[in-house]
Amino acid sequence: MRLPFRSAPVRPGFAARLVFAVLASFALAGAGGYGLISRQIEQRVISGHVKDQRADARSFAAIGRREERHEATIAEIDEVLHAIHRRPGTLETLLIDEHGVVRAAGGDARAVGEIDRDSRIDGALSHGQEYAGREADETADTRDLEFVMPLVIRGKRYAYEMTLDHASLDGELRGARHGLLYAGLLMFLLGGGAFYVAGGRSLLSSHRLALHRATRDGLTDLPNQRAFHQDLPAAVKTAARHGDPLVLVLLDADDFKFLNDRHGHPYGDEVLRRIADVLREGRAGETCYRIGGDEFALLLPRTDAVAARSRSRRLMRALAAANVQMSVGVAELSPGRGADLLRREADAALYEAKRRGGNGVVHVEDVRSEVVITTSQKLEAIHRLLEEQRLDVAYQPIWNLQGHELLGLEALARPHADYGFEGPAEAFDLAEQVGRVPQLDKLCVARAVEIAPRLPEGALLFVNLSPLTLDVGGEDEDWLLHAIEAVGLAPSRVVIEVTERFGGRTAGVVKCLQRLREQGFKLALDDVGTGNSGLEMLRLVDAEFVKLDRSIVSAAPDDANARAVLLAMATFASHTGAFVIAEGIEDEDVLEFIRDIHQGAFSREAIIGGGQGYGLGRPSTELDVASAPAELLGAPAEARTREFLARVP
Repeated sequence: MRLPFRSAPVRPGFAARLVFAVLASFALAGAGGYGLISRQIEQRVISGHVKDQRADARSFAAIGRREERHEATIAEIDEVLHAIHRRPGTLETLLIDEHGVVRAAGGDARAVGEIDRDSRIDGALSHGQEYAGREADETADTRDLEFVMPLVIRGKRYAYEMTLDHASLDGELRGARHGLLYAGLLMFLLGGGAFYVAGGRSLLSSHRLALHRATRDGLTDLPNQRAFHQDLPAAVKTAARHGDPLVLVLLDADDFKFLNDRHGHPYGDEVLRRIADVLREGRAGETCYRIGGDEFALLLPRTDAVAARSRSRRLMRALAAANVQMSVGVAELSPGRGADLLRREADAALYEAKRRGGNGVVHVEDVRSEVVITTSQKLEAIHRLLEEQRLDVAYQPIWNLQGHELLGLEALARPHADYGFEGPAEAFDLAEQVGRVPQLDKLCVARAVEIAPRLPEGALLFVNLSPLTLDVGGEDEDWLLHAIEAVGLAPSRVVIEVTERFGGRTAGVVKCLQRLREQGFKLALDDVGTGNSGLEMLRLVDAEFVKLDRSIVSAAPDDANARAVLLAMATFASHTGAFVIAEGIEDEDVLEFIRDIHQGAFSREAIIGGGQGYGLGRPSTELDVASAPAELLGAPAEARTREFLARVP
């Protein structure tokens, strides 16, 4: 028998369904919110540790530049790794060389000498790839966090590996979970419509507060990296729409990691707060950000290049007054350019400021021809060049101006045009950024010595080597001797050219040059006159040849200052017994000037014995070097060159 329908139970059922719907809604919202917050917390924690690890890597590189011996460098890095290992939650800190051997370890010294190779370390050593995320080693706790950072120390590639306990991240996730649970219970107890009104408003308020906190730095209360990434494209669009100028300033505290480790984190935090206070003192409309551990950014809307220079000078004075040293890079938005390029240009200027020793400002427009604006396409191109090895070598003649005969040929490497490099200098700059200069130098030398069977009798082969390559050392330090002997060329016929600007590597480079001389190679100091260390390098490097930079030679006839530098360098070099070569002889006027130095009142004897330049022969990849030296210049240039040389006494 069917029971009659009763309406009384409907209300409790509806109430239950309503409560169930509310609870289900809260549960779904809480689950979704917890998932979203969990990902944000994990990303924030990982991002923070990546910034710390990059700062550690810069500290290691600074140690490499400061220490003269490789062993001392590794020893000091080992001490720093022990200090890093004492940070809360740090399980392991390792420095791994290019062979996968642990060279330094924080905590457990027994790890030194062990082999540690996996796909992440191989990626860092071979391709300069960073890794940040969960522990991928199945033999370890996969909940832990692992970070692998590529770095270059004294010209060698290393991987810096750090493992962190997952407990800190789990604690933050538990806090987020408990917070959501308590909020849900509170909403449930409030009940019904009252809950909807009060709880909804509270949720909106909490959401706004969370958004505010998500875009602010907790230490300095400046807008953080997330806010910067949102504001920069918007500022670029606004400036482009209204035709207003826009300037981006990037700042990086010098040696902050050393200060932090030496004086403690409270001191480091105080330094960061002082920097933030200085940045806040700008004019209305400026926005400052803390975008990393010791990295800051400043957006200057409606500010042109002149105003930017004035602002940067005031900024450096204010930082000095606050007892803070920072490297600063400045870039102005160009018409038609986007936010990404503006950021890369400011980064390039900042990199140049750091390269110059820090505590200074570099405007990208002042160094645009000297720095490389890095792109993913260019980095991919340099890796392809090293893998495919497609480059040509042009040879430019160097003449003995007194004997009217060929002294030698300088090998000039040129990557194929389809790589997209603006020139060889850009390729080497990019190789330096990824720590592959020694490999590129070896490739260039291998191509250059292919001329050995056709090298004119008695002529020398001039090859260029980077100070980074000379300072590498290691098991393969005799690679150049082996490459020369493999083609049947005597070391005495090879001249190693190295620039006078050693970039803080003087001791290591001089030691390597001494070893090369002992092996029979000749040495040439190149680009003399362009830096501040020319006379010092002439004293330290007992070079057989000194090449005066083309910028000094070409300017000397009309510029008294350039003329004074040229005469000083040439006179000093000639008294050391070196054979002086003038680069950049492009026309008859420059050659006439060189001739006057030879036979004028400056000296009775010639102090500049050699010449090189387009006026004496252009570089060429298609030279019949087995023929007479005059034919190296080609028919059109031969007569002009012989006419020039005939005037030289």
